[in-house]
Amino acid sequence: MKCRKIIAVLSALTMLTSGMAGFSASAAAKGSGDIDENGAVQIADAILLARWIAEDDDITVTTQGLANADMNGDELVNPDDAAELLSWLAGTTNTAPPSEGRSVDLLAGITAGKATKYDPAESDFRSAQTRFSADLLRQVQGAEPDKDKNLLVSPLSVSLALGMTMNGAKGQTLEEMQKVLGDNLTAAQLNGYYAGWSDHLLSKREITYWGEDEHGYLDRITKDSAPVTLANAIWIRNNEQMIHVPVPFLQTVTDYYHAGAYKAPFDETTVEDINGWCDENTHHMIPKVINQLSEDAVMVLANALTFEDVWDEPYEEYDVMDGKFTASNGEIRDVKMLCDGEGIYLNDGKATGFIKPYRDPRYCFAAVLPNEDIPLDEYIAGLDGEALTKLLDSKERCEVITKMPKFSYDYSVTLNSVLAELGMPTAFADGAADFTGLNDAEGMDTWISQVLHKTHIELCESGTKAAAVTVVMMEAGAVMNPPDKPEPKVVKLERPFLFMILDRETNLPIFLGTVKDIAPEQ
Repeated sequence: MKCRKIIAVLSALTMLTSGMAGFSASAAAKGSGDIDENGAVQIADAILLARWIAEDDDITVTTQGLANADMNGDELVNPDDAAELLSWLAGTTNTAPPSEGRSVDLLAGITAGKATKYDPAESDFRSAQTRFSADLLRQVQGAEPDKDKNLLVSPLSVSLALGMTMNGAKGQTLEEMQKVLGDNLTAAQLNGYYAGWSDHLLSKREITYWGEDEHGYLDRITKDSAPVTLANAIWIRNNEQMIHVPVPFLQTVTDYYHAGAYKAPFDETTVEDINGWCDENTHHMIPKVINQLSEDAVMVLANALTFEDVWDEPYEEYDVMDGKFTASNGEIRDVKMLCDGEGIYLNDGKATGFIKPYRDPRYCFAAVLPNEDIPLDEYIAGLDGEALTKLLDSKERCEVITKMPKFSYDYSVTLNSVLAELGMPTAFADGAADFTGLNDAEGMDTWISQVLHKTHIELCESGTKAAAVTVVMMEAGAVMNPPDKPEPKVVKLERPFLFMILDRETNLPIFLGTVKDIAPEQ
């Protein structure tokens, strides 16, 4: 009797769904469809829902499972919800399950294999990544129409997103992408270096510092530190005529980038999913990246990065003073200046600067002020990989009197022309690009339509928060003053300057930015 009842429910639902092609893609669905809560929406979920509707006592559906079953968002779980789920699974409606379930996990049957990872501190990779970092900032500045605008780019974030995409490229498209990202390194080698660098950045490290214990007393505190987070994901249109993704591509992005891959309808629900994913994985610093998806869009590849750490020596209240900052347009801004002494000085002959360590000793902030007779834009225009390496290698241990303004801002840029100028134009050319490694659907050409890049930074007395982070670490030790103390160096950031957040162990930048103007504090 029980089996006949379940079969009757499924049969009735099957007949019902046969006429449901008119479902609205904007229906107010709220359940994810993942009834069994295994992370994927499958026919097993529809069967489990039918058994629950048929009052099968041999199965159990949790409270969350029932919430996921409410496909139409009417706060009831009934045959209407099962019909909508079956209809979506059968492909007779464009309405996808909402929330996480709107984008169905494509990697449920793919397990991560063993990745061959390389040390990111090796010279070939460091040289290529340093060159790419300098090239990216220089080209973005050159392409930015508002010459008084603060810039911020994350070479690491761009590298990881393009690195995933590169694994689907072939022929000239692949050759150009490899050259731009890695000089003479192959895609396989870049995968290994990106995976190794990601592991390095994500690793936790035990640090000890002076701080208040749970009772408010000053004490030595020991805790795990992991200032960097990163995530990768891919969304693929649920249309086999437009795109079919080869399994080797999915395997590679799983092995080396730990990317999630999701089948999605590419409607407004997918836009919400992508923006929601970015919001969550940037700790709400970048809540929105895209507004819509075009009719021709078949794939979106995304990387999200954050960096959050406090200064090794935070600024005290008496270190914060009123000051003036001369913006690039000549206007004078009233700002809050953070004043202190640091122990590492930079000087490449064209600019001076200083290093300020974070509490996690793997990371530091570098501020660079061009000489008074060299405008910031002119300095960056001459900044290539060799010049950036020379700057970062110019460290001198000495006393540095510093002034730095508090600042926070957002930046966004479309990188199509920038990347084409750097040497990979074919990837953006309809009819010339070869991405058959990620889409082997018959008769379909695939190309990159846009590369969007958004960043955010907040720098204050306690430390720094940034999203879409690029990190370069440097080693630092205690400053030993000689018997005859020399005159201290002075770096006052009272006019436009360049800054970096660095991974000190590889000497690679995670962020590069410019401060040309400072908005008043709200």
